[in-house]
Amino acid sequence: MPLLSLPLELQQHVAGCLEPSSLRNFSLTSIACHEASLPAIFERICITVHDPESLQRHVNALREALSDTNSFSCVRQITIKGALRLAGKETERWPLQSPWSFALGVTNSLLDEVPICHDGMYVVSDENVIEALSDEDVAWLPLVNLLEAEVSLEDLVFDCRSQFPPSLLRILHARHPRCRLHLTFKFRTLLSSTPNAYEMELATSPCLSTIKAICSQRDSDGTDDFNLEALIELVAGLAPNLSKVVVLNLFPGGSMRSNRPRNSWQGLPGFTPRGRGSLKSLSLKGHTQLKTPQVLQDWARHVDFTCLRHLTLGGALDLRGSGLSGDTMQWIVQTQSFPLLKSLCVQLTRDNAQVERPLYREQAITFFRSFESLEQLSIDGPIDFQIKDAALAHHGKTLKKLSLHPFEQIPYPPHRDDKQDLPFHFTKDCILQLQAQCPILEELTILVKRNMSKEADLYRCFGGMRNLRALSLILDCSNWRVTRDPTYKPDFDEQDREPVEAETGSWLKRGELKATLINCAVDEALACSIWKTISQNKTGKPLERLKLWPTGAFEYGTGQSLPTTFIFIELNLTRSWSFERDPRDDTEDFTVTELQRERRLALEEQFDIFFSGHRQDHGVWEVFHSIWPPRAGSKDFRDDWSSFPLG
Repeated sequence: MPLLSLPLELQQHVAGCLEPSSLRNFSLTSIACHEASLPAIFERICITVHDPESLQRHVNALREALSDTNSFSCVRQITIKGALRLAGKETERWPLQSPWSFALGVTNSLLDEVPICHDGMYVVSDENVIEALSDEDVAWLPLVNLLEAEVSLEDLVFDCRSQFPPSLLRILHARHPRCRLHLTFKFRTLLSSTPNAYEMELATSPCLSTIKAICSQRDSDGTDDFNLEALIELVAGLAPNLSKVVVLNLFPGGSMRSNRPRNSWQGLPGFTPRGRGSLKSLSLKGHTQLKTPQVLQDWARHVDFTCLRHLTLGGALDLRGSGLSGDTMQWIVQTQSFPLLKSLCVQLTRDNAQVERPLYREQAITFFRSFESLEQLSIDGPIDFQIKDAALAHHGKTLKKLSLHPFEQIPYPPHRDDKQDLPFHFTKDCILQLQAQCPILEELTILVKRNMSKEADLYRCFGGMRNLRALSLILDCSNWRVTRDPTYKPDFDEQDREPVEAETGSWLKRGELKATLINCAVDEALACSIWKTISQNKTGKPLERLKLWPTGAFEYGTGQSLPTTFIFIELNLTRSWSFERDPRDDTEDFTVTELQRERRLALEEQFDIFFSGHRQDHGVWEVFHSIWPPRAGSKDFRDDWSSFPLG
């Protein structure tokens, strides 16, 4: 039956199932499709704020569009991102080193998140609490006026570095009392004799459904931070409708200058222990201190884990050693129960830098088997074939979403002769086994080892996953075998066995550097080849989305810092890509986008200034140009390279 012959309600349902870019294409197909798309187009609105003037322009344009299409009633969710900056006011004390730094931190291109540097400079009382009718509060008036319109708001997501304004809370309580508020928040006045009244009103609002809390033990000024303790009391009763908590644990720069004991926590006004909160979702990220069970024991006294549907333990790419240890996994198995849990995300750590942990594998296997069948599972960190196989054998039949990102931690200070395992990687047989173990899998994130563009057979394996709609590939360009595997004997010619003339010592050979450069060079042509290879071999449902994230370039398992030249080259070559299929059945068209392109270009501009027109480490550039000779008319290396074709 032709789409346009369906009732309007069914057309609207079809439009609501489409991804944003596909929805745009659908809405442009015809007048009827445009009308059917309106509820989906305006159902979720995202506004990124920068300053009062741009906020006013954005909201004016939005109101005009809603008015012209009579779509105010379609609005269900508004998301606020960015930071509202008033003229002459600096909202970040350390703009280049704050946890929200644009340039710092390990960035996961597969996630739509602002990168956070968990050990950046940070202070709790970075500014005074926003006051009603202040200039900053009044600056939010355009958004307040929008909420006074006839919108049927169900969710307000305030993922913004600015403080939540009193005027917005007032209109939320008055006009949308059943709206769920999802808030990024921290208390700034916990050291006062009485916390600020507005902060308490916001934190205990009946609208508050989700809180993403920024916490540390002590800030960069040496001031104790009790945001975590306050959050636990909100969970345990002060916030009546709180159902989801995300904790971002920081370890701020300069916080260790004082070794005095922390002061005692005095508690929030009005809090009396009455039992445990019944959260549906709990996420502990950053410097989680999960190597021992103490943190989870504290949470278990205030949160009923048997009510949880989702649990995240650990998660920060720049903190590979900050994860769930074998001992903590064992404590969970022996003392806790999660009968309703359907989604589990964990970052693991061997925690064996100082002490051997021979039971780690057994503890991990028992841990994953202790949960009832999951629908979503994400594992980051040190896993091996046995751990992976146990987890998938237990949960694979019910999994709809799976993420596997194996990596190992390099101890500090690094040792050339430590006994740490090589990172696990997935072979063709592993992918075929995963296909059999997870028959209803719809979304998959997995690490793929780059091999000089010779991994086409591995990409074809993903085509056999009949229900797979979204695939994210972590393209691993590292080579730990160079320093960790005594059997590693690459077949290099005499020239490529020579060491690179750079500050790397004698262990890095020219051939190894060549392989790394070829592996991390991911241009649009190669990315399109990967998309087509998977799509053309896809059985069952067509692949709708693909993301590619090259990582691990110039990682050789030593932890040794490499010259800045390596970073500059990696930045330009390792490009991440996103693909989306056109929703129409009669076409193979797709859209491709480079992810975080603006960030890459901004960082390249900084490197250009740093190098001041000259290039260091001539041995590195000599190897680079032995692969990609300078092209006629090229300005520098960025015009010379291209990916090796997929084979």
